[in-house]
Order: sequence, then structure tokens, then C-alpha cells
Amino acid sequence: MIFSTFFVMPMAAGAAVEYGCCRVPKRKFWRYLPPVVTGAATAAIGLFRYHNWSAGAEKAPIETLLFIPGLPALGVFLGLLVGYRIWKWVWTPKVVREGKGKKETGSGTERQDE
Repeated sequence: MIFSTFFVMPMAAGAAVEYGCCRVPKRKFWRYLPPVVTGAATAAIGLFRYHNWSAGAEKAPIETLLFIPGLPALGVFLGLLVGYRIWKWVWTPKVVREGKGKKETGSGTERQDE
């Protein structure tokens, strides 16, 4: 349950956002926006949690900083990568070569102009 909440759901959301940002808009600017926003949000959340915790007597334990902004951010970044790869796989033109897999033996099957 914790794994799905903190990793799988952010990964699915990241994949959906990145696929949508790659598929719908016509400008490439939108493709770079989700990773930049995710990085800024992760840094802001991490700094906020660190400074809030350090207002008390102790510093924030590294585990809390890795678990809350770290694990969901990792899921979102992996989701962004998965969404981009799915978009690239689905919408990149495929090159089909005839006879791929056949060996050319030079047995006279080629047409020679004289």
C-alpha cells in the first residue's frame, strides 16, 4: 500500500503528464516543462521540510527527506521517462525495409543494367 501510494501512483501520474505534454502541444517547449517543474517542486519541498525541521532542536533526519520528497519524486521522474519513451515509441515514424532478414547471396536475383 505504501509502495503504491508513494511510488506507483506518482509514476503513473508522471507518465500521463509527460505523454500528454509530448502529444498534445505543437511546440517542443512543453516537453521540457514537466521535468523542470518536478525538479523545482522536489527541491522546494525538500528545503521546506529541512528548514521546518531544523527550526526545532534537531536537524531533519536524512530518512525523512529521502522518504517524503525523495521516493515520490523518483516515481514521478521515472514516470516522465516512461511517458516520453511511450510517446516516442508510438509516434516516431517507423522505417520499413523490404527484405530485412533475408541474406543477399549475389545469386543473380539483383537486376543488372547492361
